[in-house]
This record gives sequence, C-alpha cells and structure tokens, in this order.
Amino acid sequence: MLTIDSQTAHIWILDLARISAQPSLLENYHPLLSEEEAARLQRFAFPKLQHHYLATRAMVRTCLSRYADVAPQDWRFAQQQNGKPYLINSPLSFNLSHAGDRAVLAVTRDNLIGIDIEQLSRKRDWLGIAEHYFHGSEVDALNALPEAQQHVHFFRLWTLKEAYLKARGTGISTGLDKAAFHLEHGRVNAQFAPELAVEPSEWHFFNYQLGDEYSLSLAAHSATSRTPPQLQFYQSWPLATDQHNEAPIDTLINLLNEPVTEGQLA
Repeated sequence: MLTIDSQTAHIWILDLARISAQPSLLENYHPLLSEEEAARLQRFAFPKLQHHYLATRAMVRTCLSRYADVAPQDWRFAQQQNGKPYLINSPLSFNLSHAGDRAVLAVTRDNLIGIDIEQLSRKRDWLGIAEHYFHGSEVDALNALPEAQQHVHFFRLWTLKEAYLKARGTGISTGLDKAAFHLEHGRVNAQFAPELAVEPSEWHFFNYQLGDEYSLSLAAHSATSRTPPQLQFYQSWPLATDQHNEAPIDTLINLLNEPVTEGQLA
C-alpha cells in the first residue's frame, strides 16, 4: 500500500491507446463501475470513447485503492455544488484529466489539487483565444516569443489555468484572465485578481511537457505549508499482471522535459 500525506502529490499516467488494444483488460473493468458509470458508458457512441472512459474510471478506482483498504468497486463519489467530484469518508483528494491517448490522475491528502493535460497538436485558434480570454501580460509574453514557440507556451498557460480552476472547483467561468501565469527562469509565477481572495504563497504550480505531444500542469494548495509538495510519477495499468505493475516510473522522467518549476523531480 502506498503512503501519501499533505506534502506529497502523486501523478498517475495512463496510456489509453495501449489499454484499448487489450480487450481482456477492458472486460475486467466493467465490474468496477457503479450503476451510474455503467449507464454513462453506454451513452458513448464510439468504441474508442467507451474504451477510454472505461479505462479512465478503472484507473481512478484502482489507483485510489493503492492508498486505502478499499476495493476499487467500493469507492463512493459525490459532487460539490459546482460539480467537482470528491470521495465520501476519505481524506484523499484527487483530480483527473485526459487528452488524446493519455489520462492523468493527481492524488494528495487533505489539500486542494487540480491537474490538466492537453495535446499540443490539437487544432485551436490559440492566439485568438489568448487575446480574447487571457490576461494582457500573458498575451504580451506570447507575442514576444518566436512564432514556432508560441503554441507550446499557449498550452502551458492554458493547462496552468485549467489546473488552478479545477483545484478551486470553479471552472473557467471564473475567468481565465483572473489568474495570470509567467514562466521565467525555470519557475511558474502566478498573479491573482483581488476578487479571487487568494493568498499566493498557499499555491504551488508545476508544468511539464510529456514527450513531444502533451503539456501537463498541476496546481496544489495548502493553507498550512508554503513548501511545494514533493511529486512522484507513476504509470497506471489497472488490474494488469506483474508484467505491467503499477510502480514508480523513473523511466518516465526521461520522457518529461525539464519541469518549469525547478527541483520537484527527485
């Protein structure tokens, strides 16, 4: 069983394409679902989407069971008024995101946490979105970059904003310009609008590039500590054999570019 505390955050990464190619594994995931999850699964029109949803729910349930003596199928979830899911009768905090063929799950204890992943090849009018929704200082920083670097920087900013708003549980309706991020000298610096009533020192942000394909950001909040949480990355293979056991993956670090927040990968 894994141990985790409020000064630690674990990030689980699931390769949805590899899971989808293993029908026997997918079949084993069905008994883990709640009635509500099983009903939602049937509403997906395409097999690929069904497979991704099934594997993602299996990841959430099996990963959480690594921290507590609770069977994957026995976890019970509820939603806050804003729709953010949480665990009933558990101090664990978690957040989920998926894009393309990757799903990521962040887990900590007692504190707020948010995670977001985006596929860098996703076709978007990223400059138009930034000019319309981002803070002016972020737009200026984007325009100051060489054109070839702008889209990667946009997704770094986007995932940081999403991770922060997901941690708060408010979503983008809060306003993407209310939290402005600046990536300088290997660190994430954040500024918040006064109406958010945020104590900046209580928030910690991380951004990574997963291979050449994905931007990944994490937002973690602690009201009791100003020290950034220690991060550990894991690869998730729900209900897989020992051949693909869920274990710390030092090799994954080689797939991640240097973190924007320094010193967090031990």
